[in-house]
Amino acid sequence: MWKPMIAAAVVSAALLQGCSTRLLPPPSGVDQEVYFDANWRTKVNGGAGEQTETFNIVAQDGTLALVTSRGALYELAQANGQQVKHLETGYRPSAGVSRDGDTFFFGTFDGELVAASLAEQKVLWTQSLTSEILSETGNGEGRVAVQTGDGWLTVMDAATGKTLWRDKEDIPALTVRGTSAPIIESGKVIAGFASGKVKAYNLRTGDQIWEYSVGKPEGRYEIERLTDISGRLVFENGLIYSVAYNGTLTALAPQTGRPVWQRNISSAVGVDVKGNELTIIDQDNVVYALNARNGSTLWQNDSLKERDLASPVFYKEYVAVLDRGGWIHLLNRTTGEVEAWTLADSKRPAGSRMVSNDEQLFILTPTANVTALHYW
Repeated sequence: MWKPMIAAAVVSAALLQGCSTRLLPPPSGVDQEVYFDANWRTKVNGGAGEQTETFNIVAQDGTLALVTSRGALYELAQANGQQVKHLETGYRPSAGVSRDGDTFFFGTFDGELVAASLAEQKVLWTQSLTSEILSETGNGEGRVAVQTGDGWLTVMDAATGKTLWRDKEDIPALTVRGTSAPIIESGKVIAGFASGKVKAYNLRTGDQIWEYSVGKPEGRYEIERLTDISGRLVFENGLIYSVAYNGTLTALAPQTGRPVWQRNISSAVGVDVKGNELTIIDQDNVVYALNARNGSTLWQNDSLKERDLASPVFYKEYVAVLDRGGWIHLLNRTTGEVEAWTLADSKRPAGSRMVSNDEQLFILTPTANVTALHYW
């Protein structure tokens, strides 16, 4: 536990520890341009766990899929938050959920991967792995890919949980407590590791196709040499977008692993990409908007530097960011200026990673509410 505890202390601000008791006041000196508030709020059994970046919501086909810190799986209607399906699994998740059709996957602190069906109202299978699971899985082509905190990448049959192949990446002496979620795309598994490397494997055989170092350990002290890829990899525009702590933001060609463009921006949280726009929050809590095709800067905003921000999300005409105190800020996509803010929940905790369907913005809070927000 020593190494994760040190790393958590080093980057607790970047990872937005949800249990923090430090409350933040509302932003000051900014006039709200739009009215921004909750559209609906649904109570669920459990919240978003201790770290914002590890829990998520999947928005798909008019529904929201999520697992809570108490192991309750839900499918809710996006329009009004009404429960479609619900299953109490009895497990205690360490990270959020992924979905492949009717099968839902999540990991635990004990290193178990759980597959469950809400339609059948049961756990389909479990698989014991080598260490705790700190991100959601990658899914596709009948396979499920999962990373564990000790550097293993394991690929299993999605229907049975049978291990098909696995590979180990050596991890540094000190790491950020977290892992990125693998991507399955076009017969490949692409994963980012605590070593700062992104690797691509043949999905069927496990043979390595390429690797690229997004983060390169430099500096005299171990803290300076942290290079984890703990933010989500994003596949969009035919590119893989990856960012490393104390590293770079890089757009990679998935066929070869060669960089298409690269920026000297480092982050412990992920990026969001929409069309030709990319948004990222660096280690100093500066929010950037970049051209996703070439990496050029569209705008940057440093007015939220003291608020400890989580992963950004494109939401209609805005970029939405969540801070440590549970405030959600809307930044104009054209200018980068903050134009609205609201609390995710009345008790001011942080929450899960946000997700948008372009009409609403959704978040699971530690106070066990799924909240849909909108503006007008």
